[in-house]
Amino acid sequence: MKKKRPSTVGSLAELSARILQERHKRGITLQALASEMKISKGNLSDIERGKRDPRFSTLQSIAHGLGVPLARLVKDF
Repeated sequence: MKKKRPSTVGSLAELSARILQERHKRGITLQALASEMKISKGNLSDIERGKRDPRFSTLQSIAHGLGVPLARLVKDF
């Protein structure tokens, strides 16, 4: 019998919302954070909307750009 993989949709939505919330809290624009990370504004927007599942290295870049510990973004996952 094939094992079912746990759904990551809820977790991705929560992570995306947390990234957006932290960015807004700091008054950082989408363009400014994307430029800091050296990725396109569209890619960052997709991450914030839960349309793209970011790699660990991308999450590290986001945390650095926001000036927060990575643990703040990924806690409880």
